[in-house]
Amino acid sequence: MRLNTFSQRWISGLVCAAALSLSTAHAAPPSAASVEQLVQLNGAQKALEQATANMQNQIRQQVQFSLQQQNGGQPLSAVQQAAVDKVVPGVVAVLRDELSWAKLKPGYVRLYQEQLTQAEVNRLIALYQDPAYVQLMQTMQGLNQRSAQMVTDRMPALVQRITPVIERSLRQVLGQ
Repeated sequence: MRLNTFSQRWISGLVCAAALSLSTAHAAPPSAASVEQLVQLNGAQKALEQATANMQNQIRQQVQFSLQQQNGGQPLSAVQQAAVDKVVPGVVAVLRDELSWAKLKPGYVRLYQEQLTQAEVNRLIALYQDPAYVQLMQTMQGLNQRSAQMVTDRMPALVQRITPVIERSLRQVLGQ
């Protein structure tokens, strides 16, 4: 029986995929040094540091908004503002410490070692060193930041809509 060209290609592709999965299933995990190079090139540390740098303002805004909602939309009292000014920096310090690169880097390395082979890490390193790819990723980073900002900008409206739902549900549960 003669197979048509499509069938031959499909079977060939299936055989190649099976061979590739078998060869990677027994491949040794990538070295920690190569993974560290990869995460340095892919900007994981920079992204984490940027995210934590923005936390203080975001937390301050959310706490202030929440308190303002509790005040029926009225501005914060001097006591409330003083509490926000005291609490937010402490919370942010804890978050920055717990989410520091020094604490998360070993987990990043383990995660990459569990999911990638040395060949895949090598290919990714080569990709991240390609100037055209770097330019594309910078463009994508800008898009991602703008997308994240759109979501952040929606948060006050979201909280405003969610707050009455939560309050109603709590009153029903608590029988008030």
